[in-house]
Amino acid sequence: MKKRNRMLALLLAGVLACGLLAGCGSKGADDASGSKGADAQETEKTDDQDSAKAESEDTEETKGGDAEETEGEDAEETKGDDGQDAAEEETAGVREVDALSLTLTTSFSETETSGQIIKHFIEYLEQNSNGAVKVDVYWGGTLASNKEELKFVGSAAADMTVVGQSSYTDVLPLMNFPSLVPGGYQKAVDFMNEMIFENETTAPLIQAQVEAQNVKMLGSVATGSNTFVSKSEAASLKDLTGMKLGVGMNQSAFESLGFNGVVTVMPWDYYDNLSRGIADVGYMSAAALVSMSVQEVTPYFLMDGNYAAGNFMTINLDRWNGMSADQQALFEEAMEDTASYSIELIQQMDEEAEEAIVAVGGKVSVLSDEETKAVQEALFATGVTDCRSFAEAAGCKEDMETILKAVSEYLGVAME
Repeated sequence: MKKRNRMLALLLAGVLACGLLAGCGSKGADDASGSKGADAQETEKTDDQDSAKAESEDTEETKGGDAEETEGEDAEETKGDDGQDAAEEETAGVREVDALSLTLTTSFSETETSGQIIKHFIEYLEQNSNGAVKVDVYWGGTLASNKEELKFVGSAAADMTVVGQSSYTDVLPLMNFPSLVPGGYQKAVDFMNEMIFENETTAPLIQAQVEAQNVKMLGSVATGSNTFVSKSEAASLKDLTGMKLGVGMNQSAFESLGFNGVVTVMPWDYYDNLSRGIADVGYMSAAALVSMSVQEVTPYFLMDGNYAAGNFMTINLDRWNGMSADQQALFEEAMEDTASYSIELIQQMDEEAEEAIVAVGGKVSVLSDEETKAVQEALFATGVTDCRSFAEAAGCKEDMETILKAVSEYLGVAME
């Protein structure tokens, strides 16, 4: 079981790394029945009385009949309107598009978080095209590994994939900018979309590198947030920095935060290393840590308050350009809906992780705004150094400085 959990944690950690990281008709009938019963009991009346009553009842019957008929017509009309409204609501997102069959390759498995997000995207396309759009998925790297996916899609060996922000620093170095954002997953998605798709300064530079690979990126999804874990309760970084921290990357950033010792611990080794005291504190996605049952040995979780987005739905550029306007609009709608779904899904995972932590007597706390900013700044500084290195190797140093300046201004983080 522990081995299985560790494998799941590794998959979750991969997701994280990509981000660093809604009965009126009876009354009329009853009234009519009551009037007919009263007529039958009036047999001893005089002829004049009978005649007068008959005339009166004829009038009432006509009146009642008209009322019943009108009421029935109104009810049917209302019912028809309601049914029409329901039908319109049910088909509001459906587009009439020509048939389209695509293939998607991914190294993610169908049950992983990113796999669930991919499934949602595909289901949206199929349901909102009345089945006209079909996507066949090759899961778990069965068609291409995570380092081959971009090339496969660019060469049309597959039509679509999901590209992580930092997966291809050799050919997409300008995408690899610091991306941790305080304030929630929606802000992280908004930030990523701004830098890569919307900003007048950064988007053209990044999109030029993307299009050079003969692909188009449709948008980003949320990927996760990180937490510190420890054996003793901690309310701030000061409670942790005297301990030994185990992390798989960005060691220098944590040293700058004042940690006494930083050791390299890979995600799949967290349970053993924390239980044996090789590290006193860990740092990774809460959901990934809980998947390894780390809360059994380090039950105190201190969320760092920063969030990330960074996986991009990607399609072959020629395939995209060959689509009709309605088909493209459908894919754009699917992307927007999927981004919202990714946020809901990961928030649910965070809630389930907290339930598991509390169930073993643990506790989840959050860093103060000041310390959240300190973590963001430390990781930003380390990220800038990496970005410049990638850009130099790719020959795009000036463009990278332009992007880093825009990112620095957007996030309100000073850049050296």
